[in-house]
Amino acid sequence: MKYRTILLIAILAILLTACSSTVSEPAEIIQNKDSCDNCNMGITELESAAQLILKSGEPVLFDDIGCMTQYIQTENPEYDAAFVHDYLSSEWISLEASTFIQNGNIESPMSYGIAAFESLEKAEEYQKKHGGTAYSKEELLKADIRNFKGNGMNHSH
Repeated sequence: MKYRTILLIAILAILLTACSSTVSEPAEIIQNKDSCDNCNMGITELESAAQLILKSGEPVLFDDIGCMTQYIQTENPEYDAAFVHDYLSSEWISLEASTFIQNGNIESPMSYGIAAFESLEKAEEYQKKHGGTAYSKEELLKADIRNFKGNGMNHSH
């Protein structure tokens, strides 16, 4: 009887863990097919793309970190995870742990000029060489993102 109880508790624990686990992987973005959910432009530069994974599990895709920032500011979505590409490695990294540099010389599809870095140290290293303003995730989400836009857009139609 004791073993049956332990077995049932173990199975219940496994099931509860499986049901409550959050999405920790970014969704696949299909270049030149998927579009930005903020500006509706096609996603042509994967290394500039960003995404949210909503609590429903649905991915919300963006062609530029600035578009994702604007979307979060205006829509206030409930999401389980958010991903951006590291400026140096082009690998997906968590929005939560990223440090950002905004600089008009950083090329991005919608000309927000925002680059994400996996660590504060790497962002500061970049900033020393190239200038720009450093932001934490919280600071970026509070910034007036419209003021980041460069003159014109680098996006081809």
